[in-house]
Amino acid sequence: MTCFRLMFFTLALLPAFGLVGCSPAPESAVQADTPAEAKPEAKAPLLEVEPGQKVALVGGSLAVRMHLFGHFETHLQSRFPEKEILLRNFGWPTDEVGLRQRPDNYIELDNPYLVYGPDLVLCFFGFNESFAGPDGVESFKSDYHSFLEGMRVELEGNGQTPRFVLISPIAFEATDKPGLPSGTQENENLQLYMEATQAVAEAEKLPFVDLFTPTKGAFAEESGAQYTINRAHLNEAGDKLVGKLLDEELFGNSPAEANSERFEQLRQAVIDKGWHHQQDYRMVNGWYIYGGRNSPFGVVNFPAEYAKLRKMVAKRDQYIWDIAQGKEVADAVDDSDTGDLVEVRTTFGSKTYSEPQDLRYLTPEEALDAMTVAEGYEVKTFASEEMFPELANPVQMSFDNQGRLWVACMPTYPQWKPGNPKPADRLLILEDTDNDGVADELKVFADDLHLPTGFALWNGGVLVVNQPQLIFLKDTDGDDKADYREVMFDGFATEDTHHAIGAFEWTPGGDLIMLEGISLSTTIETPWGPFRNHNQSSAYLLDLETWQIRRYVAPCYANAWCFTHNEWGQPFVGDGTSAAQYWATPLVGKPFRERKGTDEFILYSGPRMRPALGNEFINSSHFPEEAQGNFLFACVINMNGILQFNVKQQKSGFLGVRVEDLVVSTDRNFRPGDPKIGPDGALYFIDWHNPLIGHMQYSQRDPNRDHRHGRVYQLKVKDKDLLDVVTQAEKSVPELLDQLAMKEPRTRVRVRRELRDRPKQEVKTALTAWLSAIGEEDKLRDQKLLEALWVQEGHRMVDLDLAKQVLQAEEPQARAAALIVLANEREYLPEAFESIKPLISDSHPLVRLQTLVALSYFPTTESVATAMEVLKYEMDDEIDYTLQSTLGALKPVWYDRVKQGESLVENFPEAEEYLIELTQGGDYGDKARSLLRKITNPKISSGGKVIAMNDMITLSGNPEAGKKVFTRACIACHMIGTEGAKFGPDLTEVGKRLTRGKIIESILEPSAELNPKYQTLSLFTADGLALTGLLVSESDDEIEILVGGKDVVKVPRDEIEIMEKVAVSSMPERLHETMSGEEFIDLLEFLSTLK
Repeated sequence: MTCFRLMFFTLALLPAFGLVGCSPAPESAVQADTPAEAKPEAKAPLLEVEPGQKVALVGGSLAVRMHLFGHFETHLQSRFPEKEILLRNFGWPTDEVGLRQRPDNYIELDNPYLVYGPDLVLCFFGFNESFAGPDGVESFKSDYHSFLEGMRVELEGNGQTPRFVLISPIAFEATDKPGLPSGTQENENLQLYMEATQAVAEAEKLPFVDLFTPTKGAFAEESGAQYTINRAHLNEAGDKLVGKLLDEELFGNSPAEANSERFEQLRQAVIDKGWHHQQDYRMVNGWYIYGGRNSPFGVVNFPAEYAKLRKMVAKRDQYIWDIAQGKEVADAVDDSDTGDLVEVRTTFGSKTYSEPQDLRYLTPEEALDAMTVAEGYEVKTFASEEMFPELANPVQMSFDNQGRLWVACMPTYPQWKPGNPKPADRLLILEDTDNDGVADELKVFADDLHLPTGFALWNGGVLVVNQPQLIFLKDTDGDDKADYREVMFDGFATEDTHHAIGAFEWTPGGDLIMLEGISLSTTIETPWGPFRNHNQSSAYLLDLETWQIRRYVAPCYANAWCFTHNEWGQPFVGDGTSAAQYWATPLVGKPFRERKGTDEFILYSGPRMRPALGNEFINSSHFPEEAQGNFLFACVINMNGILQFNVKQQKSGFLGVRVEDLVVSTDRNFRPGDPKIGPDGALYFIDWHNPLIGHMQYSQRDPNRDHRHGRVYQLKVKDKDLLDVVTQAEKSVPELLDQLAMKEPRTRVRVRRELRDRPKQEVKTALTAWLSAIGEEDKLRDQKLLEALWVQEGHRMVDLDLAKQVLQAEEPQARAAALIVLANEREYLPEAFESIKPLISDSHPLVRLQTLVALSYFPTTESVATAMEVLKYEMDDEIDYTLQSTLGALKPVWYDRVKQGESLVENFPEAEEYLIELTQGGDYGDKARSLLRKITNPKISSGGKVIAMNDMITLSGNPEAGKKVFTRACIACHMIGTEGAKFGPDLTEVGKRLTRGKIIESILEPSAELNPKYQTLSLFTADGLALTGLLVSESDDEIEILVGGKDVVKVPRDEIEIMEKVAVSSMPERLHETMSGEEFIDLLEFLSTLK
């Protein structure tokens, strides 16, 4: 692989509808020529195009979004119809000339860019680099020269003689919307990078197009967001403007009639071709196609799918040329002669630990009979595929302000197949019109989505995943069908489509939480600059007023699929893979790379119930008193049901003890998920309902993956009426505020969601009146005051006096919640720190812990000194963990000063000793993290890796701490003594079998050196039996394999038709990314002691 290939392909918020980015562009902007589009004086073309020219677009989102609207290519094809030009868009969000992050192993199968082999490359760089300001200009120019030279070498070596055109970034569009950058400083920087791009072009003697100057002028001619969604990224009107500007700058005055029927027909064909190309260049599920999990299944079918897809794109080239040349064309492209796909054989029957005995699907009535329901409760089928065929493969649900249930369904899962119709995943609205607990009506809000793993109702519409995008949909004419669509963000990771962002949940203050799994590459452009995440599982926090995105929970373990809050806003996150559930407050301080993990808050004996698909608290007047506050999570393999835990406060945190399971089924197709308390007080949950569960366990194209079944169930108390449904639609603001006194937190969430969509001043006025009526003796005073504070936070208008009242609440969890509100809103509350500071001495340990979390966001020595005050009070493990985490986040302001002998705390020797001890700890965590980066970096030489490995081996850790890491990260699959599971090798004496170096290698590269004893086998017998498991023994007569970690199956050799050894370990790759460096060494130390 050449140096350039590595360089090029590897890692070297929407405001209110009707304001920025959400209203459809005005008719004048879309249909008529704008002043900026007036015919300029004729100019000489910058370049000539040859017949059959192969054009490529590269760069960031300015290029990426062109495939959404297609105006530039439509102009190009209209201008040169007989030249039959090819164009492919290779843009990627956040790309810079010196930094182009890609998924791991991205070009392992092949390099789509070189397969295409462009000879004319249009380069769109400078936007992401501009956030480095004036200091980054010289580096930008140097990197641009290196980029061009590398690309020449690469393409010439591939047989092309490339030409390049350098194109500047566009301007920032000024609007009066608060929360977004003003554009003043941004435009100053963008002009510098436009000029730098021009300087590079002149030095390289290349054509240059200035888009900055004309777009700045056009943006200034009309106020508001006419051309962008967020001041920085183009909407359809903006793409129309820029597409024509670029065409005319390159080739002279445009002859195309942009509003003609033929132009629009051509544009739709261009958009269709662009979509199909993206399924090649940015194909989802890359981990299973070109990545570390492409064997044993992906290598079978995906090469043929790539070949077919590229032929389909080529057919669309011809279709575009025919339209451009005025020929009559069919309504759609005929793909019948683009090649056949490989027929994939099922491996159903090979995973007995998770599969039903046969492929029979129980009817909804039979499925109810297969359930064991906790005493006193009953389950009813709210909706099923028999009632509504559209309800297939439901994955998330949410109730709206009318009491209707919205469900995201993705029958396309695990991904679209070339040759099939375009994806038809959907958002459904289910309504029970007669309140009998059964849905009567179904409406399809959207049916053209691709893998909607998460959604959230917002702003009169819905935010929904459309992998790799997050889009906004809205119904503007009242027919409950989406007719407005805006791509808000593009670049969320898709290398594993069931680890992609999902399980959406609102914070109490109105930010959106989105969970994403491990071994993924996310690259998002925002008005504030590029946001990147690489191979670290995350809970993202999206501020929809400012369009800012950040990591929220850290660490987020392997694959978080569960997030909820208790009635006072305390957050709880669940790892889908292990089903471990965590109280997340200690994890939401300011993130830093070396933060360790914590212990889960739930407790139960026996086998671990996993994986988990959604969690919830029971807080509903419909449920009995003994169930109030109980915690639930849904389990889909080790048991098929919903577990229940009684939760109590314990010291500074919480403890959940398992009680009677709510639902358990003997039907292995039953895959419950996303439990939610509904507006009527009942518990609702979806059923994915599939005999094949798991992403890597079967081929993505296994014919027995089900795409037709799906259910929604309702669980209620027997012989007890449900609550009257309380709705928020069309209620006045005072009426909505009164609903904040209700017991049900899910109702209050919907109220706050509705109030965020109402005019700010109207809410402020009504809230002031509502607060004045809350008396000192009101039994719900703490709840009401806190809810009012959250309403204020949702509108970014927190009143410090109200916050101080909540800081004095009787309920400790209310005081804790107010602390995090002040930390969140600190930018416009200059007194926030002084209000937070005294709570470090609060009488309740939870409040002291929450104070530590809040202090992590104030990077001053005073914050450090305040945090150390917590040592004057009783400590527990959670407080000590949070103190160390806060000090880790604040390390830049105290570490070097303390190490040099400076005292940051007065008259408190214990605190001084604590800080000094942290500076003398040897920093083996930092050293380990640095060494891990070297060992796993493909650019480091083998010699350099050997040196790093030798240094890693010498580091010593804490075996007791390592045992905790093992329990958290490994015990779900490995045995030690009598504890754990047998899905992976028994590690009871691993320290005797393996050296420290080999243990490190086995964690970092689990598939590199598989012990034959633990290598997975797939067997296919002549009578159709398929088995997958670990080899136990083999002889001339038979094979014995361990299936599901417990069942040993003997198979006579003469009955085996195919036997394949799977070259991929079932252990997750990059598991070390879920640990801090210190935790990795502690785990190594613990495993080394197992002799």
